[in-house]
Amino acid sequence: MKFQLSILSLFLLITACGNGDQTENSESETTRTIPVYVQELQLSDFKHYVNIQGTVESDKTIMITPKTTATVEEILVRTGDQVQKGDVLARLDGEITRSQIQEVETQLDLAETLYERQQNLREKNIGSEVEFLQAKTQYESAQNQLATLTEQYENYTIRATISGTVDRVDLKVGETVGPSAPVFQLANSDALKVTAQVSEAYITRIEQTDSVKISFPSLDETIHKKLDVVSKAINPSNRTFGIEVYISNDSENIRPNMMAKVSINDITQNDQIVVPINAVQQANDKSFVFIAEETENGWVAVNREVTTGYNYENDQVITEGLEPGDMLITAGYANLSDDSPISIQEN
Repeated sequence: MKFQLSILSLFLLITACGNGDQTENSESETTRTIPVYVQELQLSDFKHYVNIQGTVESDKTIMITPKTTATVEEILVRTGDQVQKGDVLARLDGEITRSQIQEVETQLDLAETLYERQQNLREKNIGSEVEFLQAKTQYESAQNQLATLTEQYENYTIRATISGTVDRVDLKVGETVGPSAPVFQLANSDALKVTAQVSEAYITRIEQTDSVKISFPSLDETIHKKLDVVSKAINPSNRTFGIEVYISNDSENIRPNMMAKVSINDITQNDQIVVPINAVQQANDKSFVFIAEETENGWVAVNREVTTGYNYENDQVITEGLEPGDMLITAGYANLSDDSPISIQEN
């Protein structure tokens, strides 16, 4: 009886061990492949951009100075106001000249009356020619004097000489101003441009024919243009060169001194192999990617050494090592090695 129990125990032990081996083999079969995502490579265009900050400026900005020295009596505009050519910006105290005009106007009325009377008498051959000429001279002199004073009085009114935006107001009511210092700055909104400074590292890569994308964060607007001006002179203080893009009439909302984000397309390459930059790995100063290849036993990962070119944001150009139609592993490559079995997942 004891012998039979021993045989039974041994049989159960062997059976248990056999089931364990089957479980391990089953788990091995289900976990031996690594799930990955792939992308079939095709030729595409690659574009590189230089991103810089710019400012909206007026290509026609002028300073306005008073034509005479006087005290500021009234200011009619503020910074940011839109004005038309001829609009009054400020008035100065011209009381003395105003009084002189009133006095001369009275004299002119009298001179005109005397002249008309002498003219009537002369037509009737009454009175002397000398009296007539004296009356005429006095009348014309009063006219000229009034015209001169009126022109002088106009100098006490500061007017806009162009249409545009008031950029700066440099005077206050009660202070004395004169022709020696500008008091207003006007910018013509019909002649706007975006200016920016670019690092001298790009001096050989940026040309006047390059396209540019300009966005205005405060407006949520974007325009596409070409560069109009590319300076070839380097600013020694900050090692940059200037670029300009004319944007007149592109949007009625754009105003001088607005901030702009400028993206210059300095490099364009057609028919390139472009891959996600994160898919390119480094080891021993060499770049490589993993490619999915189908074999008799299923899909495997193949380590492929590549040569890289330009990159921008998430795009990396591959100049050697890949061909159109290759199945690039774009996700799940972290745990791969050469010839690792893989299972391709649906995107």
